[in-house]
Amino acid sequence: MKTRKAVIYIGIAIGCFISIWIRINMIKADRGREIVSYYGEWQKSGKPVEVRVIEATEVPVYDQFTVRAVNGRIARGFVTGEVKEALRPEQEIYGEDKAVPLAVVRSVGKDLDMDTGMFPVEVEFKKSCSQGGVFVISAHTVTIKNALVVLNEVLDISAGEYFIWKDDAGFARKHRVSIGSRDGYGAVITGGLQPGDRVIFSGQSILEDNDRLLVVNVPAIGKTGKSQ
Repeated sequence: MKTRKAVIYIGIAIGCFISIWIRINMIKADRGREIVSYYGEWQKSGKPVEVRVIEATEVPVYDQFTVRAVNGRIARGFVTGEVKEALRPEQEIYGEDKAVPLAVVRSVGKDLDMDTGMFPVEVEFKKSCSQGGVFVISAHTVTIKNALVVLNEVLDISAGEYFIWKDDAGFARKHRVSIGSRDGYGAVITGGLQPGDRVIFSGQSILEDNDRLLVVNVPAIGKTGKSQ
């Protein structure tokens, strides 16, 4: 009986020793493994970024105004003098989807409304509206030719100024730019950017001036800043 217990204890001891030996060797192997450094990889290959070549395009500009339904498909509201000059009878009016017109302009008043300081406008919807319903609609008022457009997230804002990052022969360069019209999607650049410039659209948050770049892809972009 004692012999059997001794054998069991010896087996347990041997098992523990083997387990410890395996663990020690695993730790040694892990310590000997080469440590991969993102910084080292970036220094060697460059920081990964997405770059797009800017191309000039035509950008339609829409001005919003509010109307209230008064009878069936007829709605009335007021617009600024600038918008008044751009509106014409039978001109199409849009909602959020600029591909599908919702209404047309019926008339634009020439005389200033003294209560609002704006000019009256009347539109006719394609479908009947609930009387008293209020609608925010928009009209195409101007087209910007040879516009350079970028997404809002591409802009780096600092101390009230706007900057973008460019790929300059494989190195990051930060440039100040001037902004024209801007909406919730993107901005029209009026200065500091030229057609053919390679703009960094993704990965710029990790950049510093003169960083080496690893370009993932370089699709051309045009209208509204979308890749083509």
